[in-house]
Amino acid sequence: MATQAERAEHFLALHQSAAPLLMPNPWDLGSAKVLAALGFEALATTSGGYAATLGRLRRARCRSGRSG
Repeated sequence: MATQAERAEHFLALHQSAAPLLMPNPWDLGSAKVLAALGFEALATTSGGYAATLGRLRRARCRSGRSG
């Protein structure tokens, strides 16, 4: 398994390629696995998708009182 530094170097290299970096935003584990299987080398995260897994709207307040 690659170290955090190696993963960071690879991610930086993706940004410096001549080809555009296409980074889709999966909404759950299943969609992340499908996108990875399709060959995407990087996946973004979505606060809205994460909030949905918790059953909340994106701008709903969490128990700590912060937006979540």
